[in-house]
Parts: sequence; C-alpha cells; structure tokens
Amino acid sequence: MALLNVGYGYVISINILRSRFSMITCRLDGRSENYESVSTRDVDLTSVLDMIDERINHTVAASETRLLGIAFGLDGTIYENQILDASLKGFKNFDLAKYFSDKFQVPVVLENLANESAIYERDFAGEGVYRNLISVTIRDQVAAGIVAEGHLYRGHNGEAGNIGCCPLADRYQEDNMETVNHYVAEGNVLQRIMAYQHLDRVDVNRIRRDYLGHRPELLSILDEFAYYLGKVLGNLSSTFAPDAIVVNAPILELLPELMDQVREYVGQLDICRKAPLLLTKNSKEASLMGGASAIIHRALALDDLQLTFGNQRSAVLEEVES
Repeated sequence: MALLNVGYGYVISINILRSRFSMITCRLDGRSENYESVSTRDVDLTSVLDMIDERINHTVAASETRLLGIAFGLDGTIYENQILDASLKGFKNFDLAKYFSDKFQVPVVLENLANESAIYERDFAGEGVYRNLISVTIRDQVAAGIVAEGHLYRGHNGEAGNIGCCPLADRYQEDNMETVNHYVAEGNVLQRIMAYQHLDRVDVNRIRRDYLGHRPELLSILDEFAYYLGKVLGNLSSTFAPDAIVVNAPILELLPELMDQVREYVGQLDICRKAPLLLTKNSKEASLMGGASAIIHRALALDDLQLTFGNQRSAVLEEVES
C-alpha cells in the first residue's frame, strides 16, 4: 500500500524523426503537457542536438519541480541503450544516452518508435487488457513493437520487429520483390500522392477531399497501400498469434475508413490466426507517451513492475510532413 507523489518531479520524452522532433513533459502519473513539434528540415545532427538541448534547458528553467529522466525514440535498432542502426544520418553508434545524461545528470532511456508505441498500448490505451500485442508503426520505416506476456520482446541485439526490410512479392509479378518499406512506409506513400497531385508538399486537406471525392488516382495508391499492409499484418497475426495488432500510422488517422479495406485484405488471406486489427487512439503521441512510461519506470527503479496509466490528454493533430 503506497501512494505515489506525482508532484515530486517530471520526465521528458522526445521523438526524433527525419525532418522534425517532438517533445512532451510528463508527470509520474502519466499526465502529459507542453507538447511541441520542431522542424529540423535541412538541419545537421549537431544543430538538432543543440535545438533539443535548448528546449530541455528551457523546460528545466521554467519548472518548479525536478527533472527525473529523459526518453528518446527514433527509427532504428537499439539495444541496451545503444543505437546499433538508425535511419537518421549520424546517429548510428552515437552515444545519445551518455550525451544527454552527462549534460543533465539524469537517467536517459533510448528505444525505437515501434517499441515505444507498444509500451503505450500496454500501459495507457490497453488498460492492462492485452498481455500479448503487436504495435505496427508506420513512419520513415515500418516496424513492429512486440509485447509478449506483458513484457517488451526485443530479440537478438534488439532486432525484433524490424519488418521494414523484409521482402514482399509484387502484387502483379510474384518474381519481382521489394521491401515492406517500399510499399508501406509513410514517406514513399506520400511521395506517390504528391506526384499525382503535382505538389511539392503534403496537403492533408486535399488528400481527405480527394478520398471522399473518390479520386481514382488516390484510391489506386491507397488500395496498393492497404493490400501490402494487409499482407504484413496477416503475416504478423499468423506468426505471433497476438491478442491484438494495433496500427499506428498518420495516413490511417487521416483516413480511418481505409482500415476497413486493410481488414478486408487480411480477411482474404488463408491463415490460421486473424487477430483483431485496431487503430491506435493517439498516433501523434503514442510513441512519446510510451517513452515517458519507459523513463518513469527507470526513474522509479520499477523496470519490472507493471504500471497502468490513465490516458489523460487528448490527441494532438499536426501537419504531416513530406
């Protein structure tokens, strides 16, 4: 019988993507605030680190309580707090945890975005219901975070869930193979959409309008996306037999109706196990909140204890970047 003093301090969770980083502060009870998204387009690694350093310092200076830890999430392979591989230039083998731990004298946890999203589904959205789940995150890469019997499964050297590099047979020519990332990753899908719209940036309002207007070019691109994503989800369902698969993808948050098309393609597959397919309740902040949970566990020295948080903040919508 213990009562957690949630006012004792706070943690910071940061996600670093191809052209931006996002950041929240979070109390020990899981309540988040001060969401911020910062563009890093055409900015080098050193400048990105300086920008993050500046915002952490600003948060520390403005707070009346103490910083207890920092979590970082990014696409790549991370094992024992080391970046073994990363989609972002300059991050591979860079000791990001030590860099910020030395600066702020707090523990720092590194995790990939898919694992963070899986932690979010386990600790926030799932409310302890699913002990075996997979969170499929579609950003710069396609990756799966796997929770088995309530614990994150990382595999050999943290390589579990690295599905973006797996080959998929072409829908029309089976002898032609491309990677899952080629067919499903967010950037590649958006590039195809921008090409037919003759735009050099992503216009989410036009995508939604063209979808509702049944624009054939867009429907064709999205049908391809749904078909190949269905293949990926079907393979995961049959292989791991999870209680549920949760998909975290901005394109599906923008067009949630498309998820029914994905389910139809999975339903056509001749596989034994077809797990329920769900959309995350908060694609923009899921990985951030999962990172917050990971660093809260570390800061409280409760790594092996299941903590269930309330999802106490509404989703933040932001412009999708190309």
